[in-house]
Amino acid sequence: MIEQALGKYGIVWIEDMVHEFVNVGPHFEEVARFLWPFELNKPADGLRGSRALYKDGGDTGNQEDLINELINKMN
Repeated sequence: MIEQALGKYGIVWIEDMVHEFVNVGPHFEEVARFLWPFELNKPADGLRGSRALYKDGGDTGNQEDLINELINKMN
C-alpha cells in the first residue's frame, strides 16, 4: 500500500515514512497527506485527566501494555 501510494518518491517501507517525518525530508507533505485518513477520534468515553500523566491517573504519557485498549476506543 505504501509503495503504491508513495513509491514514485522512493518511499516503499514504513521506515522510509518515519525517516521523512523525523528529518522533515523533501516528501514530508506527501507522506503526511497519505497518513491523513488514519486520524483517530477522541475515545468514546472521553479522556480522564488529560493534563495528568498516565502513571498519575491521567491519559497522557506512556500507556505501556494498555495502548491497544486506548486505540480501540479511538476507532
